[in-house]
Amino acid sequence: MSTSDTSGVTAQEGEGSTLEGLLAGRALSYRMFSRLFLKPLSEADIEELDAMDLVARSQELGGESLLAAGFNDMGRGLRKRNTATRQKLATDFTMCFDGVETFDEKVAVPYASIFLGEKALFNQEPRNEVYRLFKSEGISLKGGVNLPEDHLSFELEFLAVLSDRATAALEAGDTEEAHRILDLSADFINGHILTWIGLLADRAAQILRTRFYRGLLAATQGYLELDLETIADVKEELG
Repeated sequence: MSTSDTSGVTAQEGEGSTLEGLLAGRALSYRMFSRLFLKPLSEADIEELDAMDLVARSQELGGESLLAAGFNDMGRGLRKRNTATRQKLATDFTMCFDGVETFDEKVAVPYASIFLGEKALFNQEPRNEVYRLFKSEGISLKGGVNLPEDHLSFELEFLAVLSDRATAALEAGDTEEAHRILDLSADFINGHILTWIGLLADRAAQILRTRFYRGLLAATQGYLELDLETIADVKEELG
């Protein structure tokens, strides 16, 4: 598993009215968020994100939720882009998410072990827990990936993979497996991401200079919280 498989940036909350379409939309959305935390944006990424009109999406959501506020900041952060925008965003990404700059002598790299491990070492238990979970589901990082399993990008892509598998289970008529995967997804969101993403956002806010990346952190947390409701709704419809 590696988000390097993702080319470009796409996002949809759903594709049609079927459960399969909804799950496919979740996978796309998680892959978008995953990609944005993996490496700096290219010019093509910026163009595609701008074309999504995230400000309008924010308004459609009502403008008050964390997801709406995040989309609004992301969209407005790209609206006045110029020839220097890509470099400015790349610098912000590197300084914060690659750990070049610190706040209070602490980095804001997006690894759970940085925020939950006692000594902020990559081999702490948060990383080990995610590694064991990936292994139990037959998932591993691609060879040559020099980032830990508890990197936020990989955790978000894991949720995309689970959404794909839930779709496949429904298409195969295996409701029991679909329920298992949805339960696993909810447990993973609650137990492995929401436990620390707020801490990441708070520390990163002291380092980030661009409205786009501050908005990205808010939108990601907001989407995760909203997805817990979506999962509950899907499970209820499945019966």
